[in-house]
Amino acid sequence: MKLTKEIIISIAALIAFAFTPLFNKISQNYIDNSLKQAAVSYAITRSINAAVSIVQNSSVSLGVGIQGNVAIGEALDPINDATERFSDLLTLSIWTLGAEKVLFELSNLPLFIAIVIVLALINIYFKSKFLSKLLILMIVLKIFIPFSSAVSFYSDKYLFSPQIQKINKELKPYVKEIKIEQKNQSFWDRIKQKATTFEEIKAYAAYYLSNTAKIINALINLGSIYLGKLLLNILILPLIFVYIVKNIRLE
Repeated sequence: MKLTKEIIISIAALIAFAFTPLFNKISQNYIDNSLKQAAVSYAITRSINAAVSIVQNSSVSLGVGIQGNVAIGEALDPINDATERFSDLLTLSIWTLGAEKVLFELSNLPLFIAIVIVLALINIYFKSKFLSKLLILMIVLKIFIPFSSAVSFYSDKYLFSPQIQKINKELKPYVKEIKIEQKNQSFWDRIKQKATTFEEIKAYAAYYLSNTAKIINALINLGSIYLGKLLLNILILPLIFVYIVKNIRLE
């Protein structure tokens, strides 16, 4: 039998779907661990944002200010802006990982694998250009995810993940559970409660203001790492893979 382009593509499809399951564990571990890590970073960031927002809102209602007419709410705006922008980046990263997980699971469905095998066998005998193009798409889908996950897994293990864990630990102390309550008490008790709340807000505000630079710097560093991961997964690796595929010549 002469090895035509269609036959080579069909054999490649069969080989791809026979051997890529060897990399499934790496792919699954990478996607799951990355999602968990991104979720931890997101939770820490949103918790800091929530605590700072409570201090801002409470300072307005209690009339707490610093340095004369400068409101605490305005002074804490940089932290809130940084946490909100970083949350948006993390949301995009989580969506990307979620889409990758869906594609990974779809490519491992028995029905999907069975369809590829049937199409490859049909293409060997009928040599259809349409089936060849369809099989190439399926090969790309099946090979790219393990390829991408394997590269991402090792780059994450030795480069990204240690830095993310380190910065998450740096940010955890800034997560504060702030509860400001106005209880139904007597007039004097309410005055005391308001005075206590006033002092608490000043203390929390002073804490965040004194650590503004550290928090923002940590968020910028963490954002840079996640942006690097995002670019690696949705731009650099796909471009490398497309380049390799486009330059394969089957005669």
